[in-house]
Amino acid sequence: MSTSSGHRRSPAVRLSDNERNSAMAALGRAFAEGRLTIDEYDQRCTEITRATTRSDLEPLFLDIPQNPDGSGTELDVSYSAQEIAAAHKSSRNTRLGIMSLTAVVTLAAVPVLLANGFLAATALYAVIPVVWILLYIMKVGPAQWHMPSPKQIEKERLREIQSADAIRNAERKAEEQARQAELRAERQRLAGELTNEAMGIAKRTMDKFKK
Repeated sequence: MSTSSGHRRSPAVRLSDNERNSAMAALGRAFAEGRLTIDEYDQRCTEITRATTRSDLEPLFLDIPQNPDGSGTELDVSYSAQEIAAAHKSSRNTRLGIMSLTAVVTLAAVPVLLANGFLAATALYAVIPVVWILLYIMKVGPAQWHMPSPKQIEKERLREIQSADAIRNAERKAEEQARQAELRAERQRLAGELTNEAMGIAKRTMDKFKK
């Protein structure tokens, strides 16, 4: 048993996709907390994508508290019965259940009603999109039906971080392009001045020969 546990914690074990995602999430939290600069975050994300074993990740987390392989004390969390019950409750998707039941009942009822001569039964098909609009667009129902899960919140945070990262990169690229344009304009100005000066020298030289 201990051998299996030691193998799971071994730094020589090759990384899974879930471990890479966890490492990315840990970097995202560190960046959001101000522990990493944007350049450090970009560099470490790149190194995570290139990592093959857990030992490759260790240098990336020496100076921040999160440990992506689950061996750090900050991620060794125990959960109370209340927290487990809350997680179980939040994992239920009441809206999807209502939507699925509506679709099943409607699809089962319409053929039966049509077989009994109720031609207007086809109108029941409109119930499915109506219920979907009410539940997913208008968000009708108790507030807890529409509360995002912790996983959804984490994904949203990562999207915000990536969006902010993309905006910063675009701003830096625009600033670099503007700087390059200024340098080109300055070079063209200097080249023009040198050309004018050279033409002036040539003209003065020619005037001397004419005299």
